[in-house]
Amino acid sequence: MASSQQTTVVDAHAIFHELSPKLILLVRAVNGVTLVMVVIAFILCFVQGHKNGSYYLLVCNLIISAIVSSVVNWWYKSGDLGSEKYWFVIFVSVVIIFQCLSTDIFVFKEDTIQPMTTTVLPMNTSTVEWSTMIPPSTLKY
Repeated sequence: MASSQQTTVVDAHAIFHELSPKLILLVRAVNGVTLVMVVIAFILCFVQGHKNGSYYLLVCNLIISAIVSSVVNWWYKSGDLGSEKYWFVIFVSVVIIFQCLSTDIFVFKEDTIQPMTTTVLPMNTSTVEWSTMIPPSTLKY
């Protein structure tokens, strides 16, 4: 027969979650996508860097953003940020993903010459020489 005892002590093998495991998986997936996007943008900037030196500045910007993301994730993991602030980690990651996308678009944009649509002004063919000018003192008002 089954006894009808009630447990009044906390079970040492019980699992207590501050956050749902699905939210933790979501944060890890977003961080993984962010890492992949930063690596792709980093490689593309170095590959195209010989065409334009400013692409190396984009690499520096990506490195700084990756450091910021790493610090925020470290604070989150160590508990300094708080487990309820998972949305902040996701927000920082989404901003960095947007930065990587805009970096990729900037690196592979085509420089096209726009057609000139303004009209050309007629050339003035008359010349004024210093010898034909009247000095201001001889003018009568």
